[in-house]
Amino acid sequence: MLQLPNGKQVDETMLEAAMEDASLEHKYFLHTQTGEVVFLSEYDDSDESKKLAEEIDESSQYVPIERIPTHVAYQWMEDFVENTVAPRDEQAAKKLSIALRGKGAFRRFKDVLHRVGDVWVQEWYHWRDIQLKEAMRVWFESVLEEIVDEKSLH
Repeated sequence: MLQLPNGKQVDETMLEAAMEDASLEHKYFLHTQTGEVVFLSEYDDSDESKKLAEEIDESSQYVPIERIPTHVAYQWMEDFVENTVAPRDEQAAKKLSIALRGKGAFRRFKDVLHRVGDVWVQEWYHWRDIQLKEAMRVWFESVLEEIVDEKSLH
């Protein structure tokens, strides 16, 4: 449970979605007073969206949410294959390792994962969820440090 210094809870479901969203046309921000995660899309040019973007630009209470970098997500897949699959199923590990080579590795990994068995699909999503929660925690702690540092300057 991620909690701001003022006791407000962070919307972890939206934070998770923000960190996983690979679309560069989307931006997410954490409101450091309410815990709300707000979403902006370049595809939305409504007055409401423009007003929100303006509010974010003019306020120090919004922190941009960092997405999981591609190289980190790729490393998660490699680590899963090496540390979880390989010790128990050499054939599945080999197929998944091959899927991770070259362009399109993310899509191929998921396709092959579904072909090597439901047990690996379930284990992957459980394992990935643990990695994601840890990444969220680390990111949030860095945001908390910024909030505390900013308050001590005022």
